[in-house]
Amino acid sequence: MKISTRLWIAVTAVLTLASLFIKFYFLPAAERFTRLSVEEQIHRDMVAFEKIIGVVVTAANGDQDYVRRALYAISADKTIPIELRRSDFLNSQFGVRKDRVPQNDFERRVLQSAQAAFRQTDQFIEYAYPLKAQPICQTCHVGADNKAIALGQPVGLAIRRLPLSALSESRISYFTLDLFWENFGLLVVCMLGLLVPVWWWVLRPLSRFSAESEGIIHRRDMADDSDKTVLLPESEKMPEEWRSIRRIIDDARDR
Repeated sequence: MKISTRLWIAVTAVLTLASLFIKFYFLPAAERFTRLSVEEQIHRDMVAFEKIIGVVVTAANGDQDYVRRALYAISADKTIPIELRRSDFLNSQFGVRKDRVPQNDFERRVLQSAQAAFRQTDQFIEYAYPLKAQPICQTCHVGADNKAIALGQPVGLAIRRLPLSALSESRISYFTLDLFWENFGLLVVCMLGLLVPVWWWVLRPLSRFSAESEGIIHRRDMADDSDKTVLLPESEKMPEEWRSIRRIIDDARDR
């Protein structure tokens, strides 16, 4: 097998392995990284939202109607992609509203455990974040037994839904894909950078040597066929040396 053929096989094998590595490791890892980054951003938004509610309640200074109007305004604003749910404590205090009760088992589990959680549906990534009672909440949220809500007990839930398409449209996703193409392109450039010197300093001289050896072999064969003496280098007239040269020429031709 010729050296050039071996080199092309080696290059093809390297690029194939790189492609398989990218497909089965890099792209899934990049997808996981994108998802974790999006989830972390959603969590930070929820923490900030909880703090904003705390500021609103503090500014209300005990005015329950003010707080309710503020929360209703937040719920009605479609530009704020957060839905609110009430806990059983608030339902017992203010009455049940169908649009404010937990809508599924996932929301109920989060409300009972008081632990934020993500889940994925066919179309969305959902995040349920429990809004826990703070000292300022105890001034208004008092049960029928005249006991204030316990600190850290969920007052309700904040629900955030994000379409799955947002993952592929994320800037982080574009960054990881750009990083992939840049690294793959760098690999191709490196392979070409190795092949060009090999071709120029190894394969090209061998090719020229092989072409010139064809002329020597042709002249020698013509001399053997016609029994004529052909003016050849002194080394080619000696049988043992000629056989050595012939082996070198044959080997060069094969390469």
